[in-house]
Amino acid sequence: MVETTRESKMTKWAVNFDTGSVEYYTPRFVVGFFGSFDYDPATTEKQAEYLGIKNYDTKETNGLMSDWTQYKNIWINPPFDKKHLFFDKAVRTYNTAKNNIYFLCPIEFLTTARFYTARENCGIKLYIPNGRIKFQSGVGAKEQTPAFGSVIIKIQDIDELCFIDLEQAQRQQTLF
Repeated sequence: MVETTRESKMTKWAVNFDTGSVEYYTPRFVVGFFGSFDYDPATTEKQAEYLGIKNYDTKETNGLMSDWTQYKNIWINPPFDKKHLFFDKAVRTYNTAKNNIYFLCPIEFLTTARFYTARENCGIKLYIPNGRIKFQSGVGAKEQTPAFGSVIIKIQDIDELCFIDLEQAQRQQTLF
């Protein structure tokens, strides 16, 4: 009897905090801080249009199966449950084509063995924001702050570190 009550409370708790969406989009000012992009392998049609990215793949077209080497500037905010697969492909792509690849992920990803194994083959520039990025649960939807911090990784030949003031970045983008 106690077990059933506990389960029912747990289920109720999970439902109360579920946003109903597993997709969270990076605000335009964050992506714009790094320039313009010609490809995103993990987005939606609406988000690609919102960000001005002409070439993209969606969940249905599976960017992991596409050739990324033909694009010069790539933005990736991958599904978090597949971030290691997208990061591995980003490193392989960079080593082949030397393109500009920016990869957004939870900061905790930097402490995983998968990250360290993949990054043995390249350098990275870490962009660390001075706060948590407020993601959108849909294009133009209300922003939500996740319970974890994010970092943007630029794959390159050498290691570097850069700090980003999110408020300043947002002010700069509103000037354009």
